[in-house]
Amino acid sequence: MLDEDPIMLSVSPVYARSILAGVKGVELRRRAPRISQGTRAWLYSTLPVGQVVAVLTIDDVVEAPLSELWRRYGSRAAVTREDFDAYFSGLSRGAALIIRDVQALKVPVSLSEIREGGAFQPPQFYRRMRAGAPEASLSGRELHPMMRLAVG
Repeated sequence: MLDEDPIMLSVSPVYARSILAGVKGVELRRRAPRISQGTRAWLYSTLPVGQVVAVLTIDDVVEAPLSELWRRYGSRAAVTREDFDAYFSGLSRGAALIIRDVQALKVPVSLSEIREGGAFQPPQFYRRMRAGAPEASLSGRELHPMMRLAVG
């Protein structure tokens, strides 16, 4: 089942670059988002970049004990074991967002450009993109013809 609305997913610039490079096929999260398999996501590279840089598909969301997450997805998460442990400190479970069909935007979209359509605050984690919201204008953006990455 697909969600009707795509989401905007916030990721630090280092991880956004790794996703675009095809190195990172799994995004780790402390809690699982409530999204369906196949949800489309606009990738927002957080400050200091502050731009929407790509669109991708979240193939699946897997919630599991941390030892299982690391065993199954550590090699595709583009993080060290030390960073993994620090990120999940205090938790026994976490989530892995399995990424596929990454495609860069031909021209990244800045926060100021999105805000031209109205008040917009980038998500801390993720947010649904509803029709009529300022970020809904992204749907007409041209995708880079040479940046179709199949990650997963």
